[in-house]
Amino acid sequence: MINSHIYSKLGSGRLFVNQIINLILTLVVVVLFFACSDDNLLRPFGPGDDAAPGVLTNVTYTALAGGAKFNYVLPPDNDLSYVKAEYYVNGVKKSAISSQYNTTLTVEGLPEKKEYNVDLYCVDKSGNVSKPTRVTILPEESPVKVMRESLKCTADFGGFRIDYENPSKSELSIYFLKGDTVSGKLVFYQARVFSQAKGTYQVVGLPNLTNKFGVFVRDRFGNTSSTLEFEDKPWREEYLDKSKFKYVGAPKVVDNDDWYSWMGRPQNLWDDIVGEWNFAQTGADGKYPHYFCIDLGDTVPIGRILFQQRLGNGNVFNYDCIRHFEVYGALELPAVNYANPLEGWTKLNDKTFEVIRPSGRKPGEPATTEDIEAAEKGIMFTIDTPYPRPEIRYLRFKFLDSFNQSNMALAGEFSFWAQWK
Repeated sequence: MINSHIYSKLGSGRLFVNQIINLILTLVVVVLFFACSDDNLLRPFGPGDDAAPGVLTNVTYTALAGGAKFNYVLPPDNDLSYVKAEYYVNGVKKSAISSQYNTTLTVEGLPEKKEYNVDLYCVDKSGNVSKPTRVTILPEESPVKVMRESLKCTADFGGFRIDYENPSKSELSIYFLKGDTVSGKLVFYQARVFSQAKGTYQVVGLPNLTNKFGVFVRDRFGNTSSTLEFEDKPWREEYLDKSKFKYVGAPKVVDNDDWYSWMGRPQNLWDDIVGEWNFAQTGADGKYPHYFCIDLGDTVPIGRILFQQRLGNGNVFNYDCIRHFEVYGALELPAVNYANPLEGWTKLNDKTFEVIRPSGRKPGEPATTEDIEAAEKGIMFTIDTPYPRPEIRYLRFKFLDSFNQSNMALAGEFSFWAQWK
């Protein structure tokens, strides 16, 4: 009985091993069969053919600023993948592609208003390329050149005001250079990207000294303009020392707000720490307008104010973030007048300041990258009343409302610059 049981076990084991061997051999045969049967499996898109697709027909183009937009009729190939344009810029081969689902293709980044030869190809899913359709185009003037010719540089406080025009609304960078005091050569100072039809680039942080400066334009394709060089002297501007600032509250001024609410404290507004958990905020039982007063520690003519919000994607340009405000100043603290809290104070701004959300989205909608970057950088406000600036020591804010029309006011940081012409 025992021996027959053992033999039965051994027989079952041999059968199992034989089944495994047969399965492995079958799999090997299948793999070899498919590997040898069709080399087309190695193609990028699987099995295909060697037939080139048809060519584009009815090709036309519309000249663009520094480019062209092509319109065409696609060939009837079922396996068409995309359309490709090839052309040369200053001897360097460039290309652009458009999906099989489009009947247009745009070429950009052409630096000169001259003729360019553009070859258009159809490419199928097997990688076959059609014969070229050559089109000679004449683009409109390059956005880089248009902006460069529009640049106007004017001396301003702590730097320069650079006015520009960009009719095509292309994404362009303005580079600002300054003379190196050792070598005398122009070196990089800062750059900004602009895509508006027209605007102003405010360069700040420069000393009140005569120097050489330069400005040029660059696009995202690497095209650069000539450099506008000039010599000038920025007007005097000084960044105020925040270590001298002090909070001034009741009873020295009319101030019914509790700026220590929700973990906030007034001193957070000038500690050079900008973040989600460093702010000053009024209590929920207050109401607009809210007032806030700072002793600057020096008698100066205020020219610019940098406002920074409490950070955090859900906080910027939202909730209790201050939206509209006015600024007042005084050389000495006026007598307290509860019936007229601003009696004795001089209004510094003409138009009401507004914290504008760059993306244009409504409060409550998610912050865009542009919103977040603007909040981190801060919103700069320039005093717009006539010169000369009044000499003040005490600066007072009148906050008018918030982004969600709540009763609370919330701020992250303030910085100030004094200006002399």
